Amino acid sequence: MVNFDAEKIRNVAIIAHGGAGKTSLVEAMLFDAKATDRIGKVEDGNTVTDYEPEEINRKISILSAISFCNWNGYRINLIDTPGYTNFIEDTKGCLSVVDGAVVIVSALSGVKAETEKVWQYACQYEIPRIVFINKMDRENADFYMAVGELEKSYDTPAILLQIPMGSGESFAGLIDLLGMKAIRYQNGREAEEDIPATFRSEAEKHRRKLVERIAECDDA
Repeated sequence: MVNFDAEKIRNVAIIAHGGAGKTSLVEAMLFDAKATDRIGKVEDGNTVTDYEPEEINRKISILSAISFCNWNGYRINLIDTPGYTNFIEDTKGCLSVVDGAVVIVSALSGVKAETEKVWQYACQYEIPRIVFINKMDRENADFYMAVGELEKSYDTPAILLQIPMGSGESFAGLIDLLGMKAIRYQNGREAEEDIPATFRSEAEKHRRKLVERIAECDDA
């Protein structure tokens, strides 16, 4: 087991409304970091963080649960939190001790009441956060609808770091606007390639917006 100095440890909460895909994202992150050798599924009751019998039976997170992985020389402690109203106070407690949070928003349902609640908790504790738009491979998924709801709900423009290539059955991966590369996934592993011509114009447009937003930031 590798020992890490305190400055090399990051505690990250995964927060969202119930059913947004928090546990599934944690499974994917653990697999991508090679902390596990397979991606567990909530439906199969074999995920790392939903291990209580009641959670397996109901297929929801009831208690916060911690897992960890090593990434680029850091130990990342991932806290999978509840999202349903009856259990959401547990999430508030977790946010009082973490370094940052990943907020999941569904590309199907957008921002929901519980999303706003956990966002308020993060604001209360001044937790930096990044948003992950989930379920892009589902029918009727709408990335820009979800982004628009975020901007409307929190009255601030979103800074896009990645955009999807397609949606639903045509979802083919994503485009990294920082590196300007396309990323596709096969069997849970990523492969980087040049941006397809059909998405190049859209990628360049959002890349320009990203650079403009960065230039507006106050270095102080």
